[in-house]
Amino acid sequence: MGAAPPVVVAGAGPVGLTLAGELALHGVEVLVLERRATPDPLVKAGSIGPLAAGFLRRRGLGDALDRAERRTLERYEQMARASAIPPESVVPREHLAGLEKVEHRDASRRRMRVEQPVLVELLTEHVTRLGVRVLREREVVGVDQDDHEVGVTVAAPDGASTFRASFLIGCDGGDSAVRRLAGIPFVGTAPTVTGRQGVVRLADGDRLPHGFHYTAAGLVVWGLGVDRVAVIEFDGPPDPDAGPMTRAELQESLRRVSGREVTITAMETGGRFSDPALQAETYRLGRVLVAGDAAHLHAPFGGQGLNTGITDAANLGWKLAAHLNGWAREGLLDTYHAERHPVGARLLANTRAQTALMRPDAHSTALRALVDRFLDLREARLFAGDLLSGTDLPYAVACEHPLAGTFCPDMTLRTSGGRQIGLADLTAAGRGVLLDLSDDPGLRRAAAPWTHRVDVVTAVTDRPGPRALLVRPDGYIAWAWSEDGEFSVRSLLQSLRTWFGRRRIDRAEAAA
Repeated sequence: MGAAPPVVVAGAGPVGLTLAGELALHGVEVLVLERRATPDPLVKAGSIGPLAAGFLRRRGLGDALDRAERRTLERYEQMARASAIPPESVVPREHLAGLEKVEHRDASRRRMRVEQPVLVELLTEHVTRLGVRVLREREVVGVDQDDHEVGVTVAAPDGASTFRASFLIGCDGGDSAVRRLAGIPFVGTAPTVTGRQGVVRLADGDRLPHGFHYTAAGLVVWGLGVDRVAVIEFDGPPDPDAGPMTRAELQESLRRVSGREVTITAMETGGRFSDPALQAETYRLGRVLVAGDAAHLHAPFGGQGLNTGITDAANLGWKLAAHLNGWAREGLLDTYHAERHPVGARLLANTRAQTALMRPDAHSTALRALVDRFLDLREARLFAGDLLSGTDLPYAVACEHPLAGTFCPDMTLRTSGGRQIGLADLTAAGRGVLLDLSDDPGLRRAAAPWTHRVDVVTAVTDRPGPRALLVRPDGYIAWAWSEDGEFSVRSLLQSLRTWFGRRRIDRAEAAA
């Protein structure tokens, strides 16, 4: 396997690859280990949430995501033509417990229709360009750490080996070996439903209504993207000893719940799912950390998993790199748990609530009808959009501006030279950015000792808002200066020290 790098990431899914890319971007050597021989073809998620999509755009993946989404939408149109139905009826809409009444405050922050296997392919290309090694058929089977290193034992086709690394990150799914071997408790509620889903061909698809269809036996969803069907039965979790799901099993469940003699002629991919709601008690235990499903496992309702997992990786990547590169302040790495654990906890709470709303019993049916009426109110639809996208839960940063702690919105900027750029043009290198939107020399003087880690950009924008923004490498706003407020040098300096370490001392100061 060769010498171990400072960081080992277990799991080559979207979360592990995003994290590896962030570390490599910041100059940290990283090795990714994946137990599968090939990428998982199962379409576990059919879209990417707005926070994850926004972050990936700011790492230069916007064009690739746009092309992938166009291909998906073209397939939607082909499916609609084949079924002689309006194209919009096969495009999945955001939903809360199957109630397709979700609205967003900012139309620019939207879900992207890129399926998970396609995203993995794009991210694999991204990390390969950054020089990341991804080794397949490598399973973590032992973890042993002390104050200085973590020992990782890995099983491979040619035998097992043990090596030492500075940090081990578990991005290896809900049944994470890293989490289990490190002894991180995984607590919450057990699964209660059996879900089955697949990309299929139906002999008589016109017998199924598109969208969410509740029956006395459960829930059927047809058109979760291209030829994708999901069936949920509320009679207990899947048998843990059952083998891979077959076409016949999915067909039987579909007929049982829909009450229609629908025939599945082919199944491209398929699998089972359920509704566990489990979370790691801590996202960091010494030199072992967890992210994505390894940190929080939940029902796949509302398309929230990729959004949350990729944002975990975005939060952790630059902080771990700063720690390893020697400039992070004391405690910076621990803010990963402090900021992301509440996000995971709320995700589990809302998926539990959605499961309760989806049940076919009389009480849940009545409650679902009531919530449906509430969602006729625009403020309720906006609340649902905020909840599912995660845009309304800011991080606790030492700045009282309402934008502080939120993901920085995209904006069109014009530099002093007249060049028009977007925020993504400034963030591909993964550095901090201080946006000076008021051409204030005092602002630039204050930030000058941090320009080795923070790019100071003077520009103007047509978007109303603050006069200046300090944006962290993960895209979140650490500090903002209100349009109607006074510039506080102390507040800016505190934020710069908190998130970007000690200032640079010039030669004159050093000689004094």
